[in-house]
Amino acid sequence: MIRLADALDLAAGGEAALGVAVSGGSDSAALLMAAHDWARARNVRIEAATVDHGLRPEAAEEAHAVGSLCASAGIPHATLTWRPSPEAHIAQATARLARHRLLADWAHERGIGVIALGHTRDDRIETFLMRARAGSNWYGLAGPLPSSASPVWPQGRRLRLVRPLLAVSREALRAALRDRNLSWIDDPSNALSKHERVRMRALAARLSAASRDRIIAAMNRLTLMRADVMASARSCLAAARLATGETRLAEGSGGAFVSEEGRLRLLEALVMAAGGGEMPPRRPALIRLDARIQAGGLGRGVTLAGASIRPGKDGAVIIAQAPQRRGMQPVSGPDWDRAWALLGDPRVGMLRV
Repeated sequence: MIRLADALDLAAGGEAALGVAVSGGSDSAALLMAAHDWARARNVRIEAATVDHGLRPEAAEEAHAVGSLCASAGIPHATLTWRPSPEAHIAQATARLARHRLLADWAHERGIGVIALGHTRDDRIETFLMRARAGSNWYGLAGPLPSSASPVWPQGRRLRLVRPLLAVSREALRAALRDRNLSWIDDPSNALSKHERVRMRALAARLSAASRDRIIAAMNRLTLMRADVMASARSCLAAARLATGETRLAEGSGGAFVSEEGRLRLLEALVMAAGGGEMPPRRPALIRLDARIQAGGLGRGVTLAGASIRPGKDGAVIIAQAPQRRGMQPVSGPDWDRAWALLGDPRVGMLRV
C-alpha cells in the first residue's frame, strides 16, 4: 500500500483514535487500508463510517459493502443514515452539511477527534478548474487543505478533518487496491456530464502531465499563502479581548501590519461566531465592512450575518450578536471557540501536499 505514514503522522499523530469516512469508492477504500496499516503500527484505534444519504437506491447496498470490507480487516464500521424529505430539492451544499453533521455526531459519540477524508491529487486539480471557471480569487484556488475544522457547529467542535491523500493520484490508489486484490464501488453519478465536477474531470484528463504538475505547484504555493494569512488572523484574535457576550478589537488591531486578506478572515470568523450562521458572509460585504473599520466609518454600528459591529468609545471595534428579530429562531450567544476553529489548523503550513 502507498506509504502515507508521514502524512498521517503530521495530520493525526498523537491522537488516540482516527476516524475514516469511507464511501466505498477507490479513494476512500485505499485511504482506509493505508490508515489501517498506519494505525496498527502506531497503536491507534481506527473506526470507519459511511454516510447513506438515501439519494440513490444503491446507497444502502454500497454502505453494506463497505461494512463487509471493514469487517474483513477488523475495523469497526457504522452506517450513518440521512433521510431528507422526498419532496425537497436537495442542493449539494445542503447534502454536504448533512453529511458532516452525521460524521461529527458519530465522532463525538465514539471519542474521535480527527476524521480522515479521501480527497486526492485529482480532486485538487478538478477543484482548481471548477473554481477558476467560477472566477474564484487566489484564496479559493488553493483548494482543499490538508487539515481543517469541521464545517458544522456546534457538532463539529474540536473535530478536525484531514486529507492525507492530496499528493496521491487516483490511479495510484487503484493500483494499490489491485495489489491487495480489493475492489471498489464506482458511483454511477461520476459518469453524468450534468455534474460540473464530472466535466472538469474529463477536462483534467485531457491536460498534459506537465500542465497538471503546474496546477499542483501553484496550489501548493497558494496553500502556504493561506497558512500565512490564517496565522496573521490568529495573531489578531489572540490579541483581542474575548468576553462572554462580545469581542473587542483594540484600535488599530488588524491594521497596517496585517494584510487585507488576514483582516477579512478575522472578521469572517468573528461575524460567524457572533451571528451563529452556517454559511460565511459574502466576500463583498466583508470587504465593505473592513473598509469602514479602517476608515473609522462605522457610525453607530452595522449588522452582518446576525452579528453587530459597532465602535467603542476607546476606538475599539466591538463585535457581538445582533438583536434578534421577532419571530426568528432563537440563537445562542456568541461562541468564540468557533472563531478559533474557523481560522484553521496552525499545522497546515507544515503539511506538504
